[in-house]
Amino acid sequence: MSGWVVPEQRTQPVKRDDELRHEMESQEVGVGEVALWWLTQASWLVKFNSCTVVIDPWWRDLFAGDVWGKLIGEYPLQPKDFPAPDYVFCTHWHDDHLCPISLPMIAEAFPETKFIVPSRSLDLLVEWGISAERIIPTNGHRTQSVGQLTFKAIPAAHMELDFDEDGDSWYVGYVINCDGLTLYHMGDGQPWPGWHTAIEKAGEALGGGLDVALLCINGNDNLSHVQAVDLIEKVQPKAAIPMHYGMDPDNTVEPQIYVDELRERLPDYPCDVALHGQGFTYRHGSLSVI
Repeated sequence: MSGWVVPEQRTQPVKRDDELRHEMESQEVGVGEVALWWLTQASWLVKFNSCTVVIDPWWRDLFAGDVWGKLIGEYPLQPKDFPAPDYVFCTHWHDDHLCPISLPMIAEAFPETKFIVPSRSLDLLVEWGISAERIIPTNGHRTQSVGQLTFKAIPAAHMELDFDEDGDSWYVGYVINCDGLTLYHMGDGQPWPGWHTAIEKAGEALGGGLDVALLCINGNDNLSHVQAVDLIEKVQPKAAIPMHYGMDPDNTVEPQIYVDELRERLPDYPCDVALHGQGFTYRHGSLSVI
C-alpha cells in the first residue's frame, strides 16, 4: 500500500450506471453518424448505425485494495453493463487498455462479441479464457473488414516503435470506418517519422478523410496537448476529442491546456472536451453533447 493513497473524494461521472446505459441504448444513430461516450482514460463506447464498438475498455474495483485504489475519478459503467458490443478493439497490452478484468467480463456477458487485438496479444486473451475463435488479430500492414466495419491498425510508438517485417506490433491505434463514418483512436504513443502520413492515408483510403479523432493529451510517453494540436493541423480531422487524463494522479493533466493551445493556434477549429460518462453525437461534420 506504500507509494499511493486513497483519495478523499473522486471526480464523479456526469452520467453513470442505469441512466448512462439507457442513454446509450436509446440513442438513435443514422448512416454517416456516430454516437460515442467517454468511459475514462482511452476507453470509449462507440455506436454506429449498424454496430456497437468498445475501444480499450478498462475497469477496476476501486475498493479492492490494489494500486488502482489511488484513482482520482470513478467509472461510469461496468463492462458487464454495456449495451451489447459487437466488437471490442484493444490497442496494446498495458492493462488500462488490454484489461485483464474487463475483457473476460465482456466475453462472459456477451458471448457473440468479437475481440480485435494486435496479433502479439492474442495469447493473452486465450490465457484469460477467451476462445481463439472470437479473436481477430491485426497488424500495421493490413486493412481488414469484419461485418460492416473496415479498419486499419496504425503502429504506435509507445515505450518503443516496435513492429517486424510482417507489421506485427505490440502497440497500435485504429482507423475505423463504418456506415460512411471514419474514426481514429490513437491508443497510446508519440509521433514517429511518417506517423501523420500513415493516419492521413488510412483515413483517405477508408473514408475520404477522418471525421473524428480521439487523441491523448497527457504526455509522459503519450501525445502532449501540443502534439495533439500538431496532429489536428497536419491530418485535419473534422472533429477531435482529447482523452487519457483525469484518473491516474501520477499521469494526468488539466484539459484546459489543450483548450488554450487549440484556441491560440487554430481559433476556428471546434473545441470539444469530454467529461467521464459524457456522450457526443457526430452529425454533418460537427460534434454535439448528448
